[in-house]
Amino acid sequence: MTFGVPIALVSLIDAERQWFKSRAGLEAHETPRSISFCSHAVQACEMLVVEDAACDPRFADNPLVTGEPHIRFYAGQPVYSDGQAVGTLCIIDSAPRGFSIEERQVLKDLAGLVETELNHMKAVMARMLAEQALKSLNTELEARIAARTAELEERVTESLRIRQQLEEKQELLDAVLESIDVGVVACDAIGNLTLFNRAARDFHGLDLKAVAPSEWSQYYSLYHADGSTPLAMDEVPLVRALKGEVVRDGAMVIAPNKRVPYTLMSSGRPLRNAQGKTLGAVVAMKDITELKASKDRLVESEERLRTITDNLPVLIAHLDQDHRYVFANAVHQSWLGKAPEQVVGQTMVEAFGEDYWSQQQEALKDAWEGKASQCEHDIVRKKHIRIVHSTFLPHLRDGHVVGVYILTTDATAARMHERNLHALAHTDSLTGIPNRRQFELALQVAVQRAPQRERAFALLYLDIDHFKQINDSHGHAVGDMVLVEFARRVRNVVRSSDLVARLAGDEFTVLLDEVGSPRDVELVAKKIMQAMEAPFVVGSHAIPVSATIGVGLADAPGVTAQAISELADGALYEAKEMGRNTFAIARMADTLALDAAA
Repeated sequence: MTFGVPIALVSLIDAERQWFKSRAGLEAHETPRSISFCSHAVQACEMLVVEDAACDPRFADNPLVTGEPHIRFYAGQPVYSDGQAVGTLCIIDSAPRGFSIEERQVLKDLAGLVETELNHMKAVMARMLAEQALKSLNTELEARIAARTAELEERVTESLRIRQQLEEKQELLDAVLESIDVGVVACDAIGNLTLFNRAARDFHGLDLKAVAPSEWSQYYSLYHADGSTPLAMDEVPLVRALKGEVVRDGAMVIAPNKRVPYTLMSSGRPLRNAQGKTLGAVVAMKDITELKASKDRLVESEERLRTITDNLPVLIAHLDQDHRYVFANAVHQSWLGKAPEQVVGQTMVEAFGEDYWSQQQEALKDAWEGKASQCEHDIVRKKHIRIVHSTFLPHLRDGHVVGVYILTTDATAARMHERNLHALAHTDSLTGIPNRRQFELALQVAVQRAPQRERAFALLYLDIDHFKQINDSHGHAVGDMVLVEFARRVRNVVRSSDLVARLAGDEFTVLLDEVGSPRDVELVAKKIMQAMEAPFVVGSHAIPVSATIGVGLADAPGVTAQAISELADGALYEAKEMGRNTFAIARMADTLALDAAA
């Protein structure tokens, strides 16, 4: 090599990359412009010499320096095309080196040869492209002439085909007009009737006749929808269409003398050519006689149904497939404060709010899935709560749910009676807190939920210390007041989610939900004891009261109601052994560990 370097390249630069027109000593065909040395030379339009890239801050971190091909020396001379630098002739070495003036001149001379070759190739390519373009033009002209000739021949053939199709379509149209049950009449631009199909002849009992538009109403017995008021000339649908109006679903009656009248729905429009000139008009008339009779019967039936449903003490409604009300009886006004006309067209959420809908959401979901369902929920209006029972019946059509019927009855009296009975059965009559039955149910629920919860629960047994002495000294009435106050103080200490219950006599329990650690239980026990420090004032008596507490902490798997109860009872016994007015904590985890060790 002239320069004794391992790599020499002829590179061309575009917006995103440099690619190598010619290369020696390098496998790559291109690199991104962003890391290219040559782009610096092209941008500066002068020779770029980097004697040691590792010491040059522009290139020291370049991946072509830090990695393959480990460039240390670079020299690149721009090459030009049409006065624009488009690339370089460059040499690269993996070792730093100097570059003399003589070597720089040699690189420039060689770059000039590359530039001459590039421009020569460009000129040759331009001449070849011009010749190819001329040849293509001749070919294209010949093809156009052939295509034009074929097009003219095709047009003649197409014209004959269209004429034949028009004749066939006219025959088809005539056959269709004579076979359909829709009456069709048409006229030309000056009002001469040009079409009167079979159905129209049957409706009128007359054939097409040259009658002036001013006489159409009388001659063809045209009346308003009431069947008794004749149509004026300007009210006749065909006249209206001829004057430029688009007639849509206009009701009219044809009542020829001594013939059964027909109720028709007429639609029509003017006929115009492509330039907008009126050619005439056409009207189609559909027989809705039976439909109107059915509609009248349906209206009567709906009126009867409305009268019945509006006078039943039940909410009755129907939702369509978009979950919008299509029917609501008058009871909605008295129960929910909205008249039926305000409800129809709205969803349940839009009509009565998110809270009303959410109470029925699950049952409604079942109904939309095709299953009859029911639920109980509350209706709150003007601070009055009405407990109701709703039944949801899917409206099925061809096996698909297209709506839901809703029947809602007032269950307030029955449910309040049931709730009162439940409260009596599950509430301690003296203190008003849950009794043993309610406690046992709550404990069973806590045990069942324990495997699904990350945090433990705890059971506290509480005994009032020396309560018998209070009864003996002050009487049972005072003792009862002490029990009531004791329950109140305990309830004030724990969370609303925790359960405080009285088992019997002076025996109380606390069921703590979601306990993080034994420390949490200890804090609760201390708070209960602190709550008892103030004397219990009952009438003129100030009575000191304390409590002993046993805690069972369910912090291990496999807990049962019996196990946690025995654990808390054992802890209570331990606390009493320590002298009362104190607490003891027993952990299920410790018990299991001892059993395993044994």
